[in-house]
Amino acid sequence: MRETLSLDGVWNFRPDKKDEGEWRDWQTAGIPEGKDVNVPHIWQRDGGTLVSYNGAAWYEKIFTFPAKEGRVYLHFGAVDYHARVWLNGQYVGEHEGGFTPFEFEITDYLVQDAENKVTVRVFDPEDNAEIPIGKQGSWYTRVSGIWQSVYIESRPAAFIEAVQVTPNTDTSEIKVNYIINGDLSGGSEVRFAVRHHLSTEMPVVTETVNITENQGEYILSIPNPILWDMDNPHLYDLEVNLQEDSQIFPFGMRKVSFEDGRVMLNGKPVYIRGALDQAFYPDTVYVAPSDEFIQKEIQLAKQMGFNLLRKHIKVEIPRYLYWADRMGMLIWAEPPNYVKFTPQATRRFQSELTAMINRDFNHPSILIWSIYNEEWGLEWDLANDPVKQKHVEEMYDYVKALDPTRLICDNSGWTHVKTDINDHHRYFVCPDQLEAWQKDLDEFVIGNPDQNFVGGYQSNGEPIIVSEFGVWGLPSVDKLKEHYGEEPWWFINQGEESHQEDYKKPTTGMENFTKYQLNETFDTFEDLALASQKRMFRAVKSVIEEMRKRPEIAGYVVTEFTDIEWETNGWLDYLRNPKEGFENLIDFNGALTVMVDKMASNVWAGERVSLSLVISNDDLKAFEASVHWSISGLETSGAVPVRSGGESIIRLEDAISFEVPEVEAAGFHELKLVLKAGDQILAVNQEEMTITPRVVKKKGEISVRESSGRLQLELVLNGYEMISNLSQGVPVLTDQLDQEVLDFVHKGGEVIFLAEEGDRIEEKGHFTFRELPAGESWPRASSFNFINPGYFPGVPLNPEMGWEADLLIPDYVVPFSDYKKPGSRRSINMFGSPGLAQSSKILSGYFQGWVGQVGGSIMVQKYGKGTITLTTWKLKENYGKHPIATQVVDTLVILDTKEVFKMEEQTTV
Repeated sequence: MRETLSLDGVWNFRPDKKDEGEWRDWQTAGIPEGKDVNVPHIWQRDGGTLVSYNGAAWYEKIFTFPAKEGRVYLHFGAVDYHARVWLNGQYVGEHEGGFTPFEFEITDYLVQDAENKVTVRVFDPEDNAEIPIGKQGSWYTRVSGIWQSVYIESRPAAFIEAVQVTPNTDTSEIKVNYIINGDLSGGSEVRFAVRHHLSTEMPVVTETVNITENQGEYILSIPNPILWDMDNPHLYDLEVNLQEDSQIFPFGMRKVSFEDGRVMLNGKPVYIRGALDQAFYPDTVYVAPSDEFIQKEIQLAKQMGFNLLRKHIKVEIPRYLYWADRMGMLIWAEPPNYVKFTPQATRRFQSELTAMINRDFNHPSILIWSIYNEEWGLEWDLANDPVKQKHVEEMYDYVKALDPTRLICDNSGWTHVKTDINDHHRYFVCPDQLEAWQKDLDEFVIGNPDQNFVGGYQSNGEPIIVSEFGVWGLPSVDKLKEHYGEEPWWFINQGEESHQEDYKKPTTGMENFTKYQLNETFDTFEDLALASQKRMFRAVKSVIEEMRKRPEIAGYVVTEFTDIEWETNGWLDYLRNPKEGFENLIDFNGALTVMVDKMASNVWAGERVSLSLVISNDDLKAFEASVHWSISGLETSGAVPVRSGGESIIRLEDAISFEVPEVEAAGFHELKLVLKAGDQILAVNQEEMTITPRVVKKKGEISVRESSGRLQLELVLNGYEMISNLSQGVPVLTDQLDQEVLDFVHKGGEVIFLAEEGDRIEEKGHFTFRELPAGESWPRASSFNFINPGYFPGVPLNPEMGWEADLLIPDYVVPFSDYKKPGSRRSINMFGSPGLAQSSKILSGYFQGWVGQVGGSIMVQKYGKGTITLTTWKLKENYGKHPIATQVVDTLVILDTKEVFKMEEQTTV
């Protein structure tokens, strides 16, 4: 029998900044002036200079191991990155690779029943471009040291080294591949027994075989197997007995495949509702703190409607995978990437990938292996480099040979070569980019699957999955500081140079909150963070629902499960607290979802509205039910019968039709949906909307200079009297700042500059504009549009601009921060005007991430004796048609801009 001694706990530790320890013989003389640390240990956790330290460090521990017959092994769960090991001053061996286990036989070096000293030199190179690292050290805090458990184990002379269990649900069999370490020249009996996991009852099958070879395979029949799936994650234990050695290997009976563009589990389609999980933690950095913590995470994921976690460019710890097996959470596994494409880097990468697959082969929860992510390590040149294309194809074939039982993604999210998953990474934000997102889905993601492959390769009907998308939602800084007891070290971004933009630095948010007048819209940064989470909820709801309305898409993986340090697009914050709207995530992320198609978000009272319904039925359940709908605050409701024969998508065209009731004042309402079968509620959802009374009354004089003539006509229809000339005391609406208009303002006039066309405007005075990305954009997915509703009394506006601003959200802003403009060959550094923000009154604006890349979208600027109220909102074509656009323009016309600045002066004197 084996006996194990854990070496976790207190070790002596010392950094070796001059890399002189081996030269000075620390492996035999001992580590001078070390300090106590607890292993598993990531030295960056110790803070101070160790947060950014790379290089060599030493560990040593004194232990006593009782005398045993047989052989003794020293096992490390993982050491990042390179380890050299000595026992009692004698060199034992070394290992390269930071994520997977290794061990050395120490039988001949161990002094039994006496003190022994194990010494480990760890080296984590500063230049990590040619080693598998994932995002640690490139995006977030670096990970270095003996970061997983260490133990010593006694084993018999011949012992079971490895076992892989390959289930075959078609034949109700398992194939057992085994490796035996030791002398089998005389032959030996091996007993195989299969039980239900953790059961002490009789085995469901037992067989004994005589073996003479150290490697082999054996087929076992499993009578009436219970298949593993998410709803019934049934595990078996394979017990292997060899002479004095016995080992247990949990496994699950399940089959993974794809058919007709769908991922299949046990022959049934599975719609993927996943979350990217990078598995960083505030206290332990790279290791989940406990089994209870892991179970709670998986429970939270299920509460939110997820059935899969994509473990992003990190080899997950075995305990997490075990609980995914136990709790029925699917896993998409992915090895850590390197950066520089060299023979040495690819060799190291393949070695770590192989070790990951071998270690984790028996976990039934693992559905997919990725090889690369977004060409990281392929130098973002796969489409143009035949050498890299050949390499990717060979890697696919290599992994498929290692494990033919799972799906393989060759290059997640970007251009594919040979793959089982045609996945995309597409970052859009709604409502800002709703039309662009719909077009991207219909014309690219669904409409042209071959376009996502390199030239000469094409899609073969693989499942289409949008495996990255997401929107930021800032966390509570107060909670973070309370948890850490101070400002977290990562508030000063620990990523490398490409992640040093202002919006990726939490400290930027604190500095810019007041600088750009956000404190006038949000009382505190905590209020801003809460509004940011509301914006995130609203955006991801719409992005997901557009995918779920399209049966050609086989699933999605949102970025991401939790925040990680500065990156705040998690559905949980970094402390694993649910963000705003957590209790409603299941409404659009559950297996059964009822949705409105082509929602009318802003309507006039008296208008006729017809809406369609879409029901997404991932589990293909049959039911007879009704969709009950109602509008909050109004006596308007109805019910729509619906019958499902097990279809994945049910469409009910123009199912909801009503005349919008009269209301006393413009305001927010909700269209509420309840899918009910009798008294049983199957699904609920809700959509935001505004209702505005259509009131035309005399509004006063106005002068308009706008080329199309449409705006002038609409203003007349809405009660304005047109003045053809520029007259002091009469506000001017213009889409050009020509010299005549500027002279008028300089003398005391008030102008509303309709600047929604940005730099395309021929005469725009001293203003310059930044065009926001129109299509797929990771930075824009971090963005936030805000408005101060206090300047627009009676107009239904959220401080975080939502569906009430649908169709109005700007394409341009006035840049306050420096920014980069994409060019055909390189990015162009562009300057912002922070001083302009200081001299203006910002009514509405834009920022990214941690209040970086700030710009203005409605702002009042002093000019001579007058004022220019600039707006980039899309108002010209929407005035008179769009209720909110109409009210915003009407409010800007009567806004007393001089009084705005007088109030400011009074508060600052």
